[in-house]
Amino acid sequence: MISLIVAILLVLLAIYFNEGIRKYSQLLYIGMTLLSILAFWQIEATLFTPIRLGGLGFGIFYVVMLTGALKHKSKLRITLMKVRMEYSILGFIAITPHALYQLLKYINGDIAIPILGIIAYAIMIPLFITSFRVIRKKMTYQNWKTLQRFAYIVYIGLSIHLILNSALPNFAVYIIEFAGYFILKVMYEVKRYQRTKSKQFA
Repeated sequence: MISLIVAILLVLLAIYFNEGIRKYSQLLYIGMTLLSILAFWQIEATLFTPIRLGGLGFGIFYVVMLTGALKHKSKLRITLMKVRMEYSILGFIAITPHALYQLLKYINGDIAIPILGIIAYAIMIPLFITSFRVIRKKMTYQNWKTLQRFAYIVYIGLSIHLILNSALPNFAVYIIEFAGYFILKVMYEVKRYQRTKSKQFA
């Protein structure tokens, strides 16, 4: 449930405070990092349940996912694209305590190996590093774009991981979120294919 609330709040923030998010992005990164460190230190505390269960991180990533599936040139897509980089960085930072907590539980023998979660998080690392403009400038656009396509593996792996490891009501929320994204993404790709075809025969 928290992931849906977070996603809605982030969309509203992007609409009304788009410039502020970009202007103060460094402070947001620092703040999220400090929160994540505190959350990992006190991971069992009720206050940090949304971080421990991955809901906060996924809620941020869901907006990043959804942005790429929205209607081409729609006002909302254009607005969210302006802060998509910032949200992806914040999402990685926010989900790190959950990933480390799950890894420690596996090492201690408390859970089975969360293979999808591990794969998704491992792929996130290079995507996170190359999200920063200072790193992106050192890469060719084509190489950067090719690397970023691996994000789709992250989206699928992360979604399935959370669905399989969640109880109601979070289970139902994750199903709805993932189904909504999948439908919108398929519609977007179909329309993009149609636009490409129309240009070829124009």
